[in-house]
Amino acid sequence: MTRAYGLKAILKALIVSYIVTGILLFGIAFSMYKLGLKEQTINLMVTFVYLFATGVGGILIGKNMKHRKFLWGFLLGFIYVVIIFAASFIATGGMTAILSNGLGTLLLCAGGGMLGGMLS
Repeated sequence: MTRAYGLKAILKALIVSYIVTGILLFGIAFSMYKLGLKEQTINLMVTFVYLFATGVGGILIGKNMKHRKFLWGFLLGFIYVVIIFAASFIATGGMTAILSNGLGTLLLCAGGGMLGGMLS
């Protein structure tokens, strides 16, 4: 297996993960608008979105890679959250949001990707 194949598989799984994230976050925003959900409920839903999206990405990358699927899934979840942190830093111009939820989000996304890789 070449490095280019691994990079291509990661990019493909990341794109699918972000598409799933976008669709689910749109659904949350619509629900928030129509139902007036509480902040605690929204936070729980966003946590589910992160876990589900990285799990889907982990399954995809696990199906493409034949060995060490859980490590590939972990890597996918790690890269997923690093990109989210970078986007957050660029959008807000600071580290406040990253520092407040960073470690938990990192562990959640990396764990979701790893779980998806193991389930593939």
